[in-house]
Amino acid sequence: MNTKGLSAWRFPEDVVAYFQPEYSISQQKIVGIEALARMRDASGQLISPHSFIPFLDMEQRRELSRLMLVAGLQVLELLDAQGIVLNLSFNVDPDFMVEHDCAICFKGTMTNSPVAPSRVCLELLESGDFLNRHIAKDRLQALRDTGVRIALDDVGSAYSSLLRMKELPIDKIKLDQCFIRDLTAQPKNLAFVQSIQLLANALNAELVIEGVETLPILDAMRALHLDFIQGYAIARPMPAHELIAMVIQGYDLPEGSAKHPASLLGAYAAHLLRRPLMDALRRGWIDVSVTTPPPCPLIAFLREHGATEDHPIVAAHHRLVSVKSDPDLGYLDQTLNHIETEIQELVREAIHLEQRE
Repeated sequence: MNTKGLSAWRFPEDVVAYFQPEYSISQQKIVGIEALARMRDASGQLISPHSFIPFLDMEQRRELSRLMLVAGLQVLELLDAQGIVLNLSFNVDPDFMVEHDCAICFKGTMTNSPVAPSRVCLELLESGDFLNRHIAKDRLQALRDTGVRIALDDVGSAYSSLLRMKELPIDKIKLDQCFIRDLTAQPKNLAFVQSIQLLANALNAELVIEGVETLPILDAMRALHLDFIQGYAIARPMPAHELIAMVIQGYDLPEGSAKHPASLLGAYAAHLLRRPLMDALRRGWIDVSVTTPPPCPLIAFLREHGATEDHPIVAAHHRLVSVKSDPDLGYLDQTLNHIETEIQELVREAIHLEQRE
């Protein structure tokens, strides 16, 4: 029993599995669930992982992962009976793999389940130094040989995981939530999200965006043509019976599309997505004749919402276009970057003003 926290709990008796859905924008449906551990204390209050996991030893953490896998498989089997096929993700502390063969543990747990291992994704938490060890590649490959998929969780939270990604056998990348949750305050982070998407594509790995907590952030992910998302804008973690009811009932995203963003953040994301293509066309890197470039989605959004030509973002964009199109000025990268930074800051200020009103 834990006596170090504010309230007492027992392991494993008080462990509770909660589930959060993963949504595919392209398929327009929930495609998977993540099993998340919670602890219920003596008063009935739920305790989040950061409040109890530090008090667990390595064997208890291994057992916690096994319990989440078993609970998740039970949910998949219930949904299978309804004709609904989803995938499952669960977390594993990678340091456990240093001294143990997780492939044997995984196969043993899967023996009694009709769910195919390929529908299960093992998420490696960003902790310890396992990913930097030479043994990591062999241990992960042994796991992958069982059919399970491997994901790196919280990518971007540690420089080491970025360095090792090119060498590890991974199927999925989950971007650290800190880059997503503060997008309204730091829209420049959208460029980092784009970079991780390119990296995932190069590695033939799926990218899952966690921390999609608000509708503007969801709108921005849609505008960037990202597919797999997870966060409060879809649903908070919930007990199994609520998750099953939600999936059976069906879920639709709020209205909006990549072509017609519904928020200023989404419109700015669409602007960023368009920028590399327009730059390449103007530099002559792509042999395509474009007589009339399509309108900038950011400016189109502002005009639809009543912005005039003297609006600061519209005026800055006019200067951006002027520099790009004037042959006497040449292609001044430094000037263009300065104006893009100015637009980025103006967007940030406009979003902040919207939130205050």
